[in-house]
Amino acid sequence: MTNTDIKSRFYIVHLEVAHGSDRYDIHLHMEHSPLVRDLMEEVEKKARVTMMNQQLLYRGQRLHMTPDEPLENFGLFNGNRIILVGEKLTGIEDEHFRRLLSVEKDVKVINDVIELVCRDFENLKQSQQSRDRCEQLLRDLQSHGERCRSDLKTFQSIASNLKIEQSEIDAYRKKNQVNALIQDRLDILSNLLSAISSYDGSK
Repeated sequence: MTNTDIKSRFYIVHLEVAHGSDRYDIHLHMEHSPLVRDLMEEVEKKARVTMMNQQLLYRGQRLHMTPDEPLENFGLFNGNRIILVGEKLTGIEDEHFRRLLSVEKDVKVINDVIELVCRDFENLKQSQQSRDRCEQLLRDLQSHGERCRSDLKTFQSIASNLKIEQSEIDAYRKKNQVNALIQDRLDILSNLLSAISSYDGSK
């Protein structure tokens, strides 16, 4: 793959976010034109200000008001500086939030594997070969899927066992989001593994 191919497939944007006296370098490498939401997610990780509490300002524009808008629509390009207003998490709530962000990141990695298993299974079905001829590939897909399920169950246990008080509003909300994400992926995986195990192929 050439450099031209890479540039045509990915959008790369580097920005600076100023939060009081703090400065954060934000790097967005994406397959679609980055949205305000993508920026807010990175700011949440780097600056410890949750998306719900962020105000992002650029040349009089309030980016956070339209999270699904592409950054380029605001005239944002590499090297631009954005002002962040919002209270940073502290203490035990910040520790809980960090842990949940780490779990969420790992779950998204597992989701990439699930998508690969889905793609390979769809390709196998398209080939319309018999189950006997595809036995090894089916076993491999089943194995990858089972490993993903085991990992998701582990992360579900980690997130569920975090003792977060309802007074820790942002961490409590994040815990619910992460648990919902994990359960959604487990449901998808359950359907996928069932389809793989019952595959007959061409008649």
